[in-house]
Amino acid sequence: MVVGAHAQSMWLRVEQVPKEGETVLGWGFEEPLDGGKATNQAVAAAKLGVPVSFVSMFGDDERGERIRQYLLDEGVDLSYAVVMHGPTDIGFNILPKSGVPAIVTAADKSCLIDKATVELAAPALREASCVLAQLEAPPEVASAAFDIAHASGALTVLNPAPAADLDDDLLALTDVLVPNEHEAATLVGHDAPFADLAVELQSESGVRTVIVTAGADGAFVANGDGGAQHIPAPLVQAVDTTGAGDAFIGALASRLHEGRPLLEAVHFGVRYAARSVTRAGTLPAYARREEVEDDLLAAELASHGERTDDR
Repeated sequence: MVVGAHAQSMWLRVEQVPKEGETVLGWGFEEPLDGGKATNQAVAAAKLGVPVSFVSMFGDDERGERIRQYLLDEGVDLSYAVVMHGPTDIGFNILPKSGVPAIVTAADKSCLIDKATVELAAPALREASCVLAQLEAPPEVASAAFDIAHASGALTVLNPAPAADLDDDLLALTDVLVPNEHEAATLVGHDAPFADLAVELQSESGVRTVIVTAGADGAFVANGDGGAQHIPAPLVQAVDTTGAGDAFIGALASRLHEGRPLLEAVHFGVRYAARSVTRAGTLPAYARREEVEDDLLAAELASHGERTDDR
């Protein structure tokens, strides 16, 4: 089960971000198929063939209808998603030639997701094997979902993005904490090597397992044994890294749902995220289960060939 906010991205390219009171001309407006962290994670898991329910909030406008239909087509259960009158949330990205965007997010609907919204989904949360949450919705949403899920023995996975101070009660309900390297540095209060960030954050938070995702450097897993295990990423030609962290979390959750060991799930998540960056876009870049199985079979055959040659 995925619990969190939805917001449709919009992009506009400009020479430079306008100053207060300034009007500039832009070009290349895009409205790609995505929806923020929660939506991306739900779709990644669903494309990998596991049953996914999504607790979120949408407007009753055309954007809301479009994304709801897409999610249903991908097999995401929207029984506990709320539709309210008004526009669906958007995130407007102004991209100058420097490549560093200025971003404004309208989070009117996301701010309305609350404990009551989550409690409506309590029957499904009690049956879930794995519950994912982020911090784009109010923190009380993650806490409420984890409180219900944890009592029923579900595995809880928190993606602390955007980075913010984490309540001790929320951390106590979190089984797996998955920040990227920037979020991890913000949470511990300083930069450090990725492995050290994972170890320090695990020690300070008290969460059983911390996984720091680090892009092309893969992931670093700390579980309180005094060190961090590095799971390297395969070398790929990156086309678009947008949504790679969400691909990792969705893939990780899909394997955990299937009862796979944590490190095996992390290995799979790293490979899945690396595959996603070889394609443009976010949701369209996420591979389906049959594609991934073909990749794994090819890798196994190649490995078998290498062992044969060695002999």
